[in-house]
Amino acid sequence: MAWKQLFENWAEALPKIVDLYPHVDPIALQRFRGNRSLFVAYIAATHELTLAEASDAVDDMLLRFGRQRETLAAA
Repeated sequence: MAWKQLFENWAEALPKIVDLYPHVDPIALQRFRGNRSLFVAYIAATHELTLAEASDAVDDMLLRFGRQRETLAAA
């Protein structure tokens, strides 16, 4: 899943993001809708990661969410 797709499905993705990153505030996440750089910085700050680690984690999240969507579409 690309960042643009996540942005387009933000409301659907929020519960998954909260499940994946337990230290985030769901309300705070609304501020980062569409802004990947701010989202990565927030994940880094709330999960004691470097920006590079957080960026990699977000890339992994997008891949995971993309696979989930493909699986649901194929069912």
